[in-house]
Amino acid sequence: MTSPKYHKSASKDVRPFFEAAALEEAIEGAQIRLFESQPFTDATSFVIEEQEIPRLALVVKPNLSESTLAGGTISRSKLALAVTVVNPFLKKTVLVQKASLAKAAPDEVVIGAEVLESLGGGSNVTVEVALCLASALTKQVGKPFMEGHWLSKKAFDLRPPKPAEDFGVDPMDDAGWKAMGFPPKTLYHVEYFGYVNETANKDRPIAKVYVHSDVYKKLAADNLPKLSRPMMAFLAAEIPCQILAASFSDWKDADVVEPRSPLSAFLKRIDKVLPCTLAQLKQLVDQPGMPKLRAILHADQQSVRQIAEV
Repeated sequence: MTSPKYHKSASKDVRPFFEAAALEEAIEGAQIRLFESQPFTDATSFVIEEQEIPRLALVVKPNLSESTLAGGTISRSKLALAVTVVNPFLKKTVLVQKASLAKAAPDEVVIGAEVLESLGGGSNVTVEVALCLASALTKQVGKPFMEGHWLSKKAFDLRPPKPAEDFGVDPMDDAGWKAMGFPPKTLYHVEYFGYVNETANKDRPIAKVYVHSDVYKKLAADNLPKLSRPMMAFLAAEIPCQILAASFSDWKDADVVEPRSPLSAFLKRIDKVLPCTLAQLKQLVDQPGMPKLRAILHADQQSVRQIAEV
């Protein structure tokens, strides 16, 4: 686990509650612990490697500032502490705990394995600790009034390593598929742009992936773990195959791989499963149907385990 400097935490929303501004820093001291063997930390962004996911044991310390609460214009009895976990890709949120501050605030909030499982495993989630209204108040200018309005918030982002072969994924409905000349129920399509053996650039994606909108929506549904893991493992193995095949003419005569290129990232993924040089990768891609390359990439995504454990 590392704490990268490049990951920017979420910007604060502009809040019109100037009469409650004194409470804005109430959660600033919140901390999180990712693994049982580690101490709590103030850091707000983390990169979670695949092998670290099973060890995640998230615990949050709200560390509410009592002096800040005492100086606020809203009494404790009107406030609540809420801890939520959201998967931003799936747009799914789980409320872990909501505790009224009419009583003492909890010292720690444990985020169980079942919560992370329901959100896809825990490698792409945001844990939010918020001070919010426990119930609705009379509406007044400059003051929060709706139940759940938050006054102070701190977020902890857990993300998987960002691969150099990163690309966008867009939903496509039947009309869109037909307009592109595909059957209306096409599952997915990869549109290759280029630059696979050039230094990765976030402003210059190598490809765009389209997934049928019905499937895209289903992956975000409540039955997420049973369906999404096998499907996402399948796509994560098949899409690189499509890109490597479509880009082959761009790099088949290359003698070296650009170290910070998407092609280098693909090669590293393959090499983790089976040692592979550039020359050997060319042979894998040149095979009709690329059967061995597909097998390697599915092994990398643990496709068998993802399906067998459903």
